[in-house]
Amino acid sequence: MTLTEQPSTSRLEADLFLLHAPSVFDFRERDDMLFAYLSDSDSVNVTSVYEIYPIGWFSIKQRLADSGFDTQIVNMASLMLIHPELDVERLLARFEAPIFGFDLHWMAHCHGSVELAALVKRVHPEALTIFGGISATYYAEELIAYPSVDVVVQGYDTLDPVTELVSRVRRGDRDFRSIPNLLYKVDGEVIATGFSHTPDSDYNNVRNDWSYYREAADGGPSASKLIMTLPNTGCAHDCGWCGGSRFAYRNIMGVRKTLVQKDNDLVVEELRTMKEAAKRTSIYALQCYSENRTRMHQYLDAVKELGYKSVHFEQFSLTPPDILKKMGESTDSYIMLSPESHDLRISKAAGRGNYTMAQMEEWIPRALDAGVKGIMIWFFIGMPYQDRQSVMDTIAYSERLIRKFGGWAALPLICPMVPFLDPGSQFFEEPEKHGYHIYHRTLEEHRRAMVEPLWHRRLNYGTRWLDRRRLQDVSYEAITRLVEIKGEYGVLPTGFCKAVLRTIDETRELLGEMERALLLDQRLPAALRDEIRVYNRKVLSYTNDQIMPVPRPLGGRWFDDATVPPEMIQDVLATSAASAPVRGA
Repeated sequence: MTLTEQPSTSRLEADLFLLHAPSVFDFRERDDMLFAYLSDSDSVNVTSVYEIYPIGWFSIKQRLADSGFDTQIVNMASLMLIHPELDVERLLARFEAPIFGFDLHWMAHCHGSVELAALVKRVHPEALTIFGGISATYYAEELIAYPSVDVVVQGYDTLDPVTELVSRVRRGDRDFRSIPNLLYKVDGEVIATGFSHTPDSDYNNVRNDWSYYREAADGGPSASKLIMTLPNTGCAHDCGWCGGSRFAYRNIMGVRKTLVQKDNDLVVEELRTMKEAAKRTSIYALQCYSENRTRMHQYLDAVKELGYKSVHFEQFSLTPPDILKKMGESTDSYIMLSPESHDLRISKAAGRGNYTMAQMEEWIPRALDAGVKGIMIWFFIGMPYQDRQSVMDTIAYSERLIRKFGGWAALPLICPMVPFLDPGSQFFEEPEKHGYHIYHRTLEEHRRAMVEPLWHRRLNYGTRWLDRRRLQDVSYEAITRLVEIKGEYGVLPTGFCKAVLRTIDETRELLGEMERALLLDQRLPAALRDEIRVYNRKVLSYTNDQIMPVPRPLGGRWFDDATVPPEMIQDVLATSAASAPVRGA
């Protein structure tokens, strides 16, 4: 009997386990690729292994619970980061379920998820492995061909197909021909059940439950919990780089109606699940720019009633006065704008461009007067017509904003579009028309790209104005200058700025050494691999973001694992495995 087969006194059982993989499955052993600073854009509080899982998993969990089934979400990426000695195979052996589900999550997990599914198949050969989501739908036919994948559930709303699938498997029935939106295998043959489940109402029609998170550590008195709300799927807008855009939804999902809204009462009920912890909790309000006035007012009334600490609102256009007033009255409100570039021509080509920078500058004081606490203005690198000079002109414009508004009232930020241009988006499907070149088109090409040593070679695109190598260089150049400006104007403490600049210098130097070694010898020498290993361990030991670039310890985020008991984790650490007796012969 092998170590993974030995009986255990502690197991987790479920009808379905949803397992979130790291972007690169074996990231802990890699010394042949750099998890470089800024290679994940550093725009959110995650590391380069992208340990944030899809919020839609909550909906699957709740729908199955309503039908009498138990779903457990396990964030393997987070566990592997926080516990570097975790023996993943031994942990998987403690899980008992007939079905294990996985995500690709905007393709960032295309390597890790397929590899983790293969490990599950080795440990639990009789279990079904299922994939779903936008990227899985786009690559369904290629994805189902992997030996580690048994079922692909297509579509933007998979609640009904997944519920029926779990129900049948629990009855011992593996005939799925009458369940819509599936590709699945029977004796190696792929069966397609037809892509017919495309609801335009009652979308995602469950209340997500945040109660598990109420008692989670919030990082101390100056920190707060952060949850996310998502009131709709798809989009009415058409940003050319986005796999959730109107064009992409029509292309991937085969539907005409590309914005499907969730019952607003369910969104409000979801907010209530935090109870008193709401007062210590912030919200990132995803895609609220697609909400009409009535729905936004109802949402803000609930936020005020429940006492949420703060809300960050994504906004596509300049928020109108009545909504600004309501935001200011409801909580500490922050607005996230993404014009992509200060240049209106570039902004329009990217799918934005519905306001000029002059109009934005006139609007900012009105937003602040209405009680909004701050506006964050995100610029992107990798847009049409955008060359190096244009990017640096955006940085010069950012200095103007800081000088005019003092920094935090209107905070400019910039990041490269990494690692991938979304498959299914306009720029991916029609690259020549928009000035793009696509380097990785198949799922397997993307999987191989995720383990490229240099991050510019992971990019699946370059543009007519910035090839991949120059895009990497100008990203570091632009962010270096923006950090310097924030230090000069006192927006960020000098110590923060110096630390970021040191990290950028170290990263660029190491990338340069790696590139020279690969060019000269087509390999990385042992001494350099040692440097890479040390760097990766350091960068993956904490998180930060550009808003407040201070290293934060791992843990305490809504997506960090809350399922696996601490004693089980301790029992399956590699150090424990080394001393554990092997039972059987």
